[in-house]
Amino acid sequence: MTFPLTKRFTDALQLAHKWHVGQYRKGTLTPYLSHLLGVASVALEFGATENEAIAALLHDALEDGPENLTVNVKKRAKTREKLDTQIQDKFGDGVAALVRGATEENPLIDGEKAPWDKRKLTYLAKLDHEEASSLLVSASDKLHNARTILTDVLTEGTTPEAREAFFNRFSQGREGTLQYYRLLADAYKRAEGAAGRPRLQALFAELERTVSALETACGVTAEEVRGYASLRPASIEDAQ
Repeated sequence: MTFPLTKRFTDALQLAHKWHVGQYRKGTLTPYLSHLLGVASVALEFGATENEAIAALLHDALEDGPENLTVNVKKRAKTREKLDTQIQDKFGDGVAALVRGATEENPLIDGEKAPWDKRKLTYLAKLDHEEASSLLVSASDKLHNARTILTDVLTEGTTPEAREAFFNRFSQGREGTLQYYRLLADAYKRAEGAAGRPRLQALFAELERTVSALETACGVTAEEVRGYASLRPASIEDAQ
């Protein structure tokens, strides 16, 4: 039996380290590479191929990699195109497409990202139509993020009130963060691309369990979170 991870995977790991060196998880001193390794690990646990695992390692390169976030904002779009070309040349069209699929598709405006709500609504809307490979990479990313948030929330305090301070690190605060992950969990369960893929559906179920645990830790219900103003379900229908 041939081992499923070849030198292509280690090459991708080296690139991930290069592109994210000096970057940390939001509000912490945890190297950002821990997230990329975690996403690749989750993807592999839920049946990823080598291409999917490579895309998991590189999934943030086009959006959040330090080489993309150059000081000169006018050059960011061109830098993103350059990184995309590098991924395609080194790992092929399949990996490049998966990385693009994990990237928020709104174009940069004068080098800056589009408003938070527009980016998140667009991302949520596209999940209904994504193929299985893209869903695997993106859901692995969201599960690792949700697990990290849950762990940090639980260590922040022993009551929902004490845990409120944790969300200050996010631009959309507690309500925006909780609602985005609740709507993600809902959207993945609806995704047609997971039909006939029990392991992928198990990944979605694990995301649902984690998001539910996060809501419980914050003293709210899923229905309450769906009704927050940040990303109303009605707005998602308009975006589709």
